[in-house]
Amino acid sequence: MKHSMHISATALACALVAGSPFWADTAQAQRSSRVAPAALRVTGFDVEQVDRLEPGAELNFTVWGTADAAVLLQIDGGRRAVRLDETTPGRYQGSYVIGRSDRIGPESRVHANLRRGNRVATAMLGEALQVGWPVPGEAALLPEIQSMSVAREPGRGRVESLRYTLRGTPGGQASVLLQGSEVRNVVLDEVRPGEYAGSYVLPQGAWVDTERPLVGQLRLGSRSARTSLPNAYEGVNFAARRAPARCVDCATVQAVNPVVVNGDGKVLGTVAGGVLGAVVGSQFGRGNGRTAAGVAGAVGGALLGREIQQRHDERTQYEVVVRMDDGLQRTVVYAEPPNFRVGDSVRVVGETLEPYRR
Repeated sequence: MKHSMHISATALACALVAGSPFWADTAQAQRSSRVAPAALRVTGFDVEQVDRLEPGAELNFTVWGTADAAVLLQIDGGRRAVRLDETTPGRYQGSYVIGRSDRIGPESRVHANLRRGNRVATAMLGEALQVGWPVPGEAALLPEIQSMSVAREPGRGRVESLRYTLRGTPGGQASVLLQGSEVRNVVLDEVRPGEYAGSYVLPQGAWVDTERPLVGQLRLGSRSARTSLPNAYEGVNFAARRAPARCVDCATVQAVNPVVVNGDGKVLGTVAGGVLGAVVGSQFGRGNGRTAAGVAGAVGGALLGREIQQRHDERTQYEVVVRMDDGLQRTVVYAEPPNFRVGDSVRVVGETLEPYRR
């Protein structure tokens, strides 16, 4: 017993001599346990600009911010998301090769999400993708869709043709989504200011699902408006109208997850398999050699060296995870608490959900 006390006293004396009381570590651990987790931050966002935005062009991106996180990037008009790799602590790099089906233009915005757990820091790229193009403006006019309609086009005999009309902001690019035996995006021409129209001739044996809403989109520059019109085909007399035996856009709510967000970008949802489930792997380092590694050091026109100013307070958004009837998983993001619970039957319409009674 005396020997044990002698050892304890000796250890205490050594600690005092070293200037580190034995209770200091305990107190520090208690203080650390009460410290809130460090906020996620995006401190830089850069792209290696290209001369032309065309199929095959490679866009190399670099994001700087909190280390040991997952970074997901989405380009307006791009068909897929990109996950950036953490090449050094706090530095994430990756590339996107423009495909023929992409609709990426000089005014396309690029959103970055830096995520750890249920916390997300967002940012938007502060420069254009194409050399010599101005930065996409925050004050761009937000397009508005005023009405949509569909009618059977006469005078074609047995051939069935549908004519779609959309009215809204002039000077834009309009389209409607035709759903049925095939999914087809019908592009509309601006026949007069603010009025867009286009026809679609149904191939032999094709049919239109008249129970699903008509979805229209109007794009003006880098901004777009989207709306859906239930019962759009009511009163339209044509033979090729029916509902499919299987509901291709029906789903069941699996989870409703709150996500803490900051920054001026958007949370990237509607991705199969969750937030990162459907993103392609980084293509960094392939192609013409113009890789993001070239932006190390001084980066002209980039945001490196100064933090992105947070224009919005930290906020909570909500991810509704649904499982489609075909087994795929999708995520839809809401700014406010959605009126859905686990087990609810819903339909996925564009980038939102609608209740559905089976």
